[in-house]
Amino acid sequence: MNPDMIVPVSVVVLLLLAALGAMVWAWRGRRRRQSAFDRTTAVPAPDVRGRELAAAPVLYVATTAAGDPLNRLTIPGLAFRGRGVLTVWESGISIVIPGEPETFVIRDALRSVGTSTWTIDRVVESGGLVRIDWVFDSADGPAEVESYLRATELGDANRLIAAANTLVPHPGIPQQEGTSS
Repeated sequence: MNPDMIVPVSVVVLLLLAALGAMVWAWRGRRRRQSAFDRTTAVPAPDVRGRELAAAPVLYVATTAAGDPLNRLTIPGLAFRGRGVLTVWESGISIVIPGEPETFVIRDALRSVGTSTWTIDRVVESGGLVRIDWVFDSADGPAEVESYLRATELGDANRLIAAANTLVPHPGIPQQEGTSS
């Protein structure tokens, strides 16, 4: 290596390490501030889930506080974006992302299921995201949250929404464009 390049390369490496350290520090701070969400959902045994109503591969995008689509929550199983499978059962909705604990939203916790166009770090065509509005049992009490997913196969979003809306206490018409109930 050219001796004249040692100092500039060292500075760039130090800046990259500092940026990485800042990202880790910020994520740990977010986890600490959201410690009430640091619990997994109760997952029922396969024999009590009931019949499978629909299933499809999805890209899990984010879970946010209800009405605040820029506030990502760090719920175990839903803290990181990834490919997974959404399954609608008679007793609730299951989100499985490889390497993460299964998230199961029981039927009674569902508020609404519809579509959205955007959330934190994702903007898509009109109605391109499936939005599940539900109540998470946090350490501080019930918290309304919204989970956003993108179906990877054509037609799967409408099929998943239709199946999930059979579980919602008052399904009505699926909501569009980022609105909440």
